[in-house]
Amino acid sequence: MRGFLHDWPVGTFFLLAAVAFSASGCSRREYRLEANREAYGTISERNGDPRWAAADISIEIDPRSRYFDHYDPDCAPMPQDDPAAHSYMRCVDGMKGWKHWYDNGVRSDLENPAWREELSKYAETNENGAVRLNVDSALRLSYVHSPSHQSQLETLYLSALDVTRERWRLDTQFTGGFDTVFLHSGQKTAGGESNRLTTGRGIGALGVPFAGRFGGGGNTLQLNRSFATAGEMVAGIANAFTWEFTNGNVNFAGSLLSASFVQPLLRGAGRSIALEDLTQVERNLLANLRAYAQFRQGFYTQVAIGELGVRGPQRGGSGTTLTSFSGGGNVGGYAGLLQQLQRKRNSEDTLSLQERTFARLEAFYDKGLIDLVQVDQFEQDIETAKAALLLQENNLELALDGYKTRTLGLPPDLPIDLDDELIRQFQLFAREATDILNMVVLLQGRAGELFTEGEDQIIPTVAGIDSVLRDVTPLVAPIQNLIQRIPEELQRMDEVVVLRMKAASEDEEMPEENRQDLAERLAEERKDLGEDMADLTSQFAEQTTKLTKLRDLLSEETRDITARGVVNWLTATLNIVDQLALVQARARLESVMVESVELEPVAAFEIALQNRLDFMNGRSALVDSWRDIQIAANALRSNVTVGAAASTGTVQNNVVSFDAANSTATLGIQFDAPLTRLLERNGYSETLISYQQDRRALIQSRDSLYLGVRALLRQLKQLRENLEIQRRAVTIAIRRVDQTQRKLNAPGRIPQPGQRPQISPTTAINLLSAQRSFLSTQNSFLSAWLSYYAARIRLYRELGIMTLDSDGKWIDFPITPGTADKEADAEDESEIPVLPPPIPLGSQIPPGFDDGGQKAGGQSAHLVNNADDAPVIQ
Repeated sequence: MRGFLHDWPVGTFFLLAAVAFSASGCSRREYRLEANREAYGTISERNGDPRWAAADISIEIDPRSRYFDHYDPDCAPMPQDDPAAHSYMRCVDGMKGWKHWYDNGVRSDLENPAWREELSKYAETNENGAVRLNVDSALRLSYVHSPSHQSQLETLYLSALDVTRERWRLDTQFTGGFDTVFLHSGQKTAGGESNRLTTGRGIGALGVPFAGRFGGGGNTLQLNRSFATAGEMVAGIANAFTWEFTNGNVNFAGSLLSASFVQPLLRGAGRSIALEDLTQVERNLLANLRAYAQFRQGFYTQVAIGELGVRGPQRGGSGTTLTSFSGGGNVGGYAGLLQQLQRKRNSEDTLSLQERTFARLEAFYDKGLIDLVQVDQFEQDIETAKAALLLQENNLELALDGYKTRTLGLPPDLPIDLDDELIRQFQLFAREATDILNMVVLLQGRAGELFTEGEDQIIPTVAGIDSVLRDVTPLVAPIQNLIQRIPEELQRMDEVVVLRMKAASEDEEMPEENRQDLAERLAEERKDLGEDMADLTSQFAEQTTKLTKLRDLLSEETRDITARGVVNWLTATLNIVDQLALVQARARLESVMVESVELEPVAAFEIALQNRLDFMNGRSALVDSWRDIQIAANALRSNVTVGAAASTGTVQNNVVSFDAANSTATLGIQFDAPLTRLLERNGYSETLISYQQDRRALIQSRDSLYLGVRALLRQLKQLRENLEIQRRAVTIAIRRVDQTQRKLNAPGRIPQPGQRPQISPTTAINLLSAQRSFLSTQNSFLSAWLSYYAARIRLYRELGIMTLDSDGKWIDFPITPGTADKEADAEDESEIPVLPPPIPLGSQIPPGFDDGGQKAGGQSAHLVNNADDAPVIQ
């Protein structure tokens, strides 16, 4: 045994020990981190272009996210399983299952248990703990919680892994290992009884040459290398050690050095074949990085207006069929929520106005000034409005829950407080004015009760009148505050009117007559508002004086006069506040404007083609399809492969005693004639058709882009004009409400017995019509503005010029024809070869002709030259 050990170097045992020690490989965590380093590195290589650079490409979920997994990803506990299905993990087909499924425990829930506690650290909340939601906070929440965004990052990461895989295939690869086998042979076997222990690998023949690849596998240590020319090299060392425990303890040790090289010359040869897979995944990763940058633009529009409008990264490539604006488009997302909220508020304001009007109609009915039919008709409409308001409230809550779950990635029970700053300008009636009006109507009811006790008319008491006066007096201060704030609204109106007129003067398509009409209308409107405001201020000053006199006049002798004075004061004050609210509404109405977009369709189309990242990808996808033709054509060629292999072994039962006399060398060539290429022929024809289909698809995608851009620009123009139409409609509706209220506030005398009521039989219909029209026009005006807001955001996305900051927020800037990025993606034109001449029309056999020019009916086809000397068929 000592001689045996002496013949085998001690280093060999250390080598075997090292190989055995490394058999377990790296840990899960090390493999995962190594994959991360390589994937992020490949992404970073192409992440420097500012047009698609991403600040954060990590797939690690934010620890604040609801979806963050706080357990070790490499040793995650088992989720809660279905009991019936879980029984098969314990025992399957009568066999006991694996006992280590539970080594990491069983998790109790799926969500991050701390995400609600973290929420208040980065999201603004109100005093009730509800999250304050606007576009910026919604975007912040979406980037933290949205599964959709996380999926895009993971697809990008997987594309990077594809690149690392293909790079590894073209890199030098080392493999190693050994086998240990104990063999016992009985006495009646060919060699007799023996016990043999063998360890090592590959001490056998190298394999049959040219059988697909040269050389044999199974080396203790092996090197593999693929080259850019499609050649492959394999080199390795194999050794084996054998202990024979019978027949005199005969032992054996030997090693074998081997190397082989294979190089295709025709089929499967060349850089176009060897580098194709790597080229494709490298281009796919670049395309997906661009697609992720464009997804972030669509992600903003999805949060803001409820429309993604783009495709995210696709692991297999995006193709040449691209997504563009189709010509429609609604208002959803955060803007859609605000639209529903404001419509509900408009309905509430209209319902409040109707209830105040109904209270006055009831009072007129009690005095015989109006018939019951009109009162009932008005009341019936109020009940209908209440039902409609309940439906609006339910729809708003449903939309809010859907927005939280589908867009933000949050549970539907999360309390949300919508920030209405974006639409606050559409709150034409200030809440303060509505509260004052409601209080005045309430006090009117109390004042009317002073004159009745059951069904009898009585003279009010001093205490009752004094109680009403005490509640009336606090109304003066809020009304004065309202009067003081309205001039600020008028000043804001003046500033906006200047901007509107400037925009009108720059609008080359607006006729001069329309521009002049707008200026005159705005000037007249501003003059009327100023006069009305001065008149109402004077009237309320008189009312304030009258209220002071009424308080001073109150006594037992004057209680009847004072009580009636209080009723008249409340009626007059109600009219004044009504008029103040209408003045404020008209001022706010004229203060709404939009930023115009002046861009020609051709210029917009050029900007889109220069900046749209998906069209960059579409052009590269078409080249990928074109490149497939070359790959498929290569398969039609003959198979000519040359190869060489050599090996040398050891002698003298020593693993390092190599001897040239114990060596072999092989050199050969393999030829496969292209006699059977039906499958390859069909594949080649398919690639030709696929390329033409992709080329047509890209042309159609360009057409769709142009169509969408033209539609968007027309839509913006239409919405801008419609905004002015709806503004005028609201102005008319306000005037109708004003006129019908004035007529209602000036009824005739109480009719004598037998006389008809003094109020017109169409009063209720006129009131309802005016108030309904006001509600409808408010909603239409709001819809026109929000539609323009959404269309403008959509235009920036469709043109590919939506600039985002590192947090994903939109950086708004005016669009000009010079917005297009002038950086060229193509190579220097001097390096691009001149295109070959087009194929002459007569060089291809048209359908219905044979190769002799004969038609399928015996008629012949003749080639003639046209004016350009290109042969054509007649």
